[in-house]
Amino acid sequence: MERKYFSAPRLNELTPANFAYYELKPLAVQTTYPGLAFDFNFGLRLKIPAGNWHVKILDHDSEIVCFDEKISDTLLVSKEKFFVRWEFFLRLDGQEVFHHLYNPADWNVHFYLENSGMGDKISAFPYVEEFRKKWNCRVSCTIEPYMQELVNLYLPQVDCCPLPADSYATYFFAAAFNPQFCPEEIRKLSMEKLGQQIFGLQRAEKIIFRPTKSRQIKEPYVCIAAQASATFKTWLNPGGWFTVVDYLKRLGYRVLCIDKNREQTDHGFTVKIPDGAEDFTGDIPLSERVNLLAYAEFFIGMPSGLAWLAQAADCPVVLISGITPAWFEFSTPYRVINRLVCFGCHNDINLRWGDFENCPRHKGTDRAYECSKKISARQVIQTINQLLDDKRSRRLKNSNFI
Repeated sequence: MERKYFSAPRLNELTPANFAYYELKPLAVQTTYPGLAFDFNFGLRLKIPAGNWHVKILDHDSEIVCFDEKISDTLLVSKEKFFVRWEFFLRLDGQEVFHHLYNPADWNVHFYLENSGMGDKISAFPYVEEFRKKWNCRVSCTIEPYMQELVNLYLPQVDCCPLPADSYATYFFAAAFNPQFCPEEIRKLSMEKLGQQIFGLQRAEKIIFRPTKSRQIKEPYVCIAAQASATFKTWLNPGGWFTVVDYLKRLGYRVLCIDKNREQTDHGFTVKIPDGAEDFTGDIPLSERVNLLAYAEFFIGMPSGLAWLAQAADCPVVLISGITPAWFEFSTPYRVINRLVCFGCHNDINLRWGDFENCPRHKGTDRAYECSKKISARQVIQTINQLLDDKRSRRLKNSNFI
């Protein structure tokens, strides 16, 4: 059987995505016509048996016609792998015999979340749940074992499993850098909007990761994380962490470092637990991290999965960022960034993916990684003070209201 790819005009120049495992999966929806089957597990996949068929495929919402031809004994596959409300009409020997409009109600829809960062996955959770509620469908996901506990706790109606044989549709969150998997260039989107674009939703309600245990530490404390998925994303100002940790301790806080590892080395840098911080590092269940973060006064860290975990646990986040712009991750009023130096290369669409790992604008010069090195301890401390002032103002307002 011949395989033929089609798309809306914007993707006509692209070659088919190579996800052979999904292409070879049997089509989930069998019809009463022998050999005629379809599903939406790798975009729209429509199997046309031999015969005098005419197929018309369009995006129902925009009414753009993407395919309109006579065809026989062919598997049609859309290049678009993100959400499109596909509709198709089939004629056999000149008579319309079959019509289908995308509707996953009572079917299973699968979300492929594996091979993305922890923060990416957490950002997708509200949209997975919103999709389930909007379309009244069953939902499953492929996700790494270390994240499955969070899915079980906070998305209890989502099954963790490989792609089920009966899935009506599958969406690929991890491959969003490819324009076939996301309708917009993701470097132009905040991470909070990525699931919205891929899954075809307008909004999603935040999911709060509630603690599963009562508070274990009686003293006031702050959680910090000095590491990230790579050291070039960390705060590279020598002495910066020492000054901030010392300031927090003088304010009366215990300072708990909750990084996975005690030390991280890559790209020519080594990042360790900041001097003066208590060692709460370790490869422990993420639910235990949630239990710590939910009772913390606030969290200080990098653009990383732990920052996303803190935000989901409803813990105020002081986010120190250099390679990403202020709008890229989740919204927080306590973003620390130095706009007087070079910053934000991660989202520069004129750079190739991965170039930012070697300071693409200033590699080999004194300005290399200045986005991180030039964030001062004073900036971080001022942001901490603003957060504390806001907390005091809210407490005062609430006490006056009572």
